[in-house]
Amino acid sequence: MPRKSRKVLEGKICHHIVQGINKENIFKETEDKKKYLNLIKKYYIDYEIDVICYCIMDNHAHLILYSENIKNLSDFMKKVNLIYAFYYNKKHNRVGYVFRDRFKSILILDRKQLYTCIKYIHMNPVKANIVKKECEYKYSSYNDYLNKTGFLDQRILKFLFLKNDYIEKFKSIPYEDVFDKKIETQNILKNYLEIEKIDLEEIKTNKKQLIKFLKYLKINNLKYSKPELANILEISKATLYRKIKQVKENEKN
Repeated sequence: MPRKSRKVLEGKICHHIVQGINKENIFKETEDKKKYLNLIKKYYIDYEIDVICYCIMDNHAHLILYSENIKNLSDFMKKVNLIYAFYYNKKHNRVGYVFRDRFKSILILDRKQLYTCIKYIHMNPVKANIVKKECEYKYSSYNDYLNKTGFLDQRILKFLFLKNDYIEKFKSIPYEDVFDKKIETQNILKNYLEIEKIDLEEIKTNKKQLIKFLKYLKINNLKYSKPELANILEISKATLYRKIKQVKENEKN
């Protein structure tokens, strides 16, 4: 069965993470980082992609991508990773997978999350004690923002920051761990409630709204256990199990 397209904010923005198989250092050498970055530069225009942010570390890479066409995001990542895997295997005289699983995608739900994600990505080399300052790392987009170079043109910068004089705002973005599960789930729920123009009580009391929310999570490849879902919805596990069971029974009738 073909995979469903991943839906993102307005169907356009997503944070992608790729990692080496078994957490291997697939980008350890300078030549490797340059190769992966050059592949991004070679194909992003062909796939009508805007590269908003990137950072290539030794064993993984982060990308924030924007496209009007959702399928282009997935096709672009597959193309870049496939060619890089062929290059890496040939260079090291090896066969088999280079990347760990399918690349991971995280929804960008609002502008605040986008800023936070940009900061998180640029701070990767600092948190890993590779450099002391973000501007010292050569394989991220941090200096592109400061110098308006690389993938970043005036159109993208205006879209991101809603003004031309953005440097101070960019530098002052606070650091947060975007992989904090609590932050992620709060953002997901907040975004869904805004899209549907409802409040949390409607999901908790209306079975149709509950099943609609569960379908939303499934479509967007957001996987949660039932205990995690109960925590998100601020209800007991027993209540959630009962509601899901009722929904399934109603669907059969």
